[in-house]
Amino acid sequence: MDDEDGDDTKKLTMSREIKFMMYGFGDDPCPYTQSIALIEDIVINYINEISHQALNMGKKGKIAVEDILHLIRNDPKKHGRVKELLISNDEIKKARKGFEEDKYRY
Repeated sequence: MDDEDGDDTKKLTMSREIKFMMYGFGDDPCPYTQSIALIEDIVINYINEISHQALNMGKKGKIAVEDILHLIRNDPKKHGRVKELLISNDEIKKARKGFEEDKYRY
């Protein structure tokens, strides 16, 4: 789990969220730090891989939502979840816009 530099003091950036997710999926409330670090490493590697693949699609040097959707199209769970999150994001944007318009009316 060492960095390429040999620096093993890598800060776990998502450790808190991963710990809660592990517990939510039935793990111990206080999982081993090594387990959290392993899962974080797997997640970061997956995100890097998908990002690099998406960079090579569509417009060079830019990642579009459509590129990510294309890459995960064969995984129904991921594809469905991404679509659900995109719809929720649009609904939140519309709600915020409505609140901002109300604020300026008064």
